[in-house]
Amino acid sequence: MQLLRRLWRSREERFAWAVLRAVRATGRVTHARYDRKAFAIRFHRDADDAGGWIYLHSSFRECAGMGRADRARRINALVAAVTSSSTGRLGWAEVAPRLRPVLRGAGFGQSSHAETGPLLSRPALPYLVELVVVDEPTSMAYVLAAQVQEWGVEPAEVFATARTNLRALADGLLARPAADGKVVLRLVDTGDAYFTSMVLLDGFLASLGDLVGGRPVAFIHDRDNLTVIADEPAGVATMLELVERHYTDAARSLSPVAYTCDDRGAVVPYGAAEPGPLADRVHRSQVVLAAAEYQSQKEALDARYEREGRDVFVGSLIVAERPDGTLFSVAVWTDYCVTLLPRADLVCFQSAGEAVMVPWPAVARTAGLRPEPDLVPDRYLVRTWPDKATLDHLRAEAVSL
Repeated sequence: MQLLRRLWRSREERFAWAVLRAVRATGRVTHARYDRKAFAIRFHRDADDAGGWIYLHSSFRECAGMGRADRARRINALVAAVTSSSTGRLGWAEVAPRLRPVLRGAGFGQSSHAETGPLLSRPALPYLVELVVVDEPTSMAYVLAAQVQEWGVEPAEVFATARTNLRALADGLLARPAADGKVVLRLVDTGDAYFTSMVLLDGFLASLGDLVGGRPVAFIHDRDNLTVIADEPAGVATMLELVERHYTDAARSLSPVAYTCDDRGAVVPYGAAEPGPLADRVHRSQVVLAAAEYQSQKEALDARYEREGRDVFVGSLIVAERPDGTLFSVAVWTDYCVTLLPRADLVCFQSAGEAVMVPWPAVARTAGLRPEPDLVPDRYLVRTWPDKATLDHLRAEAVSL
């Protein structure tokens, strides 16, 4: 029977069990197990250790196509780097100089909350959050909200310290001659540069304008690549198409969206000046990112509500394509269950008798939707089906596809 179970394991499970065996073989842990839902290894070094997680999604994709020997070396390097970390025992004075901010998708790490508590996190950009890590020679350890309490400092001080540390690295990039014409600036992280995190620093992206020859537009399709070009519609459209492919294939994907600076120098999602192909491509990238992060959040919330015995349906963000190839997103409001709605382009009011599509702004205004606290990305709890007067108003705002 044990042999039969091994034969029927998926490629993902076989990879996870290989990592689990490597963790146990280090001799550094007292307990380790595979969490199938999180696709991660949970481990503890001793009874007093808060332990940690080894998330496997990225490493599994990186190892795809490798031979057995190369895959084993990659697994052993990953395990050695993570299990040797001892940041949980460091005090504030020791850890402060090693803090760095990092950008991650809003759904990152949510599945681990049940055992470790939440990561220290705050919203950064739509569907992206700012986390903090402790930088180590061969790895990084994410800071937990509970650790901040143990250090006796405020979260704002942790974020500020991490950014100050990163600023020292970023300043070296700016000591370059201005561009002679429009150029492409590509920065590839080899492990300790934190290039994609630099867009979090006040004024950093705006300061790259002289290096690329115009208003800067940044792309961060994965955690290790920052590409910046000058704002030129054809170039931005071409980059968006290329970046979406890279984002879809990346082992450590981050965002397919383009980012630029507003009039105050703050980093914001890029917006097209007028309707047309570029605006459609910009919106497509935003829908792709939203769908990925809402799916990660849904999986974490489904597991959490199952543990808590709560009867709440966590709605999916549905991505649909028009005949012209443009994308739009849909959330479904049904007449039979309590639902956490994702924010979408359209809300489909679906009952046994009809399905009515209404733009989100009209729904939010008419139904008085308010985001639930502490959920990133935003979700909106709807407990009942709208009354007749509200439905009539919504039908008047409906659109056809």
